[in-house]
Amino acid sequence: MNIIGVGPGDPELITVKAVNAAINSKFIFYPDVCGGKSRVAYDIIKNAVRLSGAKELPEEMFLPLEVEMKRSNGRNGDLYYKNAIKIIEKLKEGTCSYITIGDPMFYSTYYGLHNAIEDIRSDNFLKSGYELDINIINGVSSLHYALGLIGKPYIIKNGAVFITVPIKKNSAEIEREIRFIADKYPRPQVIVFMKAGAYVKDILSAFKRMYAAALTEDRVKLYLIEKSKLVNDFAERDCLDFDYFSILIGVFV
Repeated sequence: MNIIGVGPGDPELITVKAVNAAINSKFIFYPDVCGGKSRVAYDIIKNAVRLSGAKELPEEMFLPLEVEMKRSNGRNGDLYYKNAIKIIEKLKEGTCSYITIGDPMFYSTYYGLHNAIEDIRSDNFLKSGYELDINIINGVSSLHYALGLIGKPYIIKNGAVFITVPIKKNSAEIEREIRFIADKYPRPQVIVFMKAGAYVKDILSAFKRMYAAALTEDRVKLYLIEKSKLVNDFAERDCLDFDYFSILIGVFV
């Protein structure tokens, strides 16, 4: 079984190894969010195979797996368990691949699937000598892509990078995380807020409360990446409601 990272959204940024693994699969499973309204990984792999010059993959190869994201109703535990069973059943017919945006080992839907597979193993579902060999195929993460959009090599020797997710954190917790990296030396020091969309206003307010002068003097720089694009002057906008997957990066220079 292949776990394939298809990159941040640009089909030209998927690896050759990932494309080859997809082409040689019997079935390709992909996360189906919001009842088919969001099939990002599916679209990426289809376009990447097309760009490679290979024959277009038949639609019957692709099998959706329902997952909850953004707005969760607490069903993911049950969904991932059912999805894992679906994949294991299909593995009896040949090699299967599960595709996920970015890198499967970095804030991806593979986390829930991995845990479900481990639960099934512990429940003795895989028996009679049946082995499940999992092959991780890394992809370009959204963080690396975001740093490329910024275009400045802030992450260097002796610097620190603090990666966090602001979901369900209050203002005090966000401030504490910012202060943790701000107190580090030598410069630059970087804090990365993944999945920052609904919390951009809170994060921005925290920076302004604590480091207003540093922001004015460009000793602290803030960057926002939304839908694979660098958003200019986002701090001056009246509306600070951004996509769930948006990344906010703060740099103490």
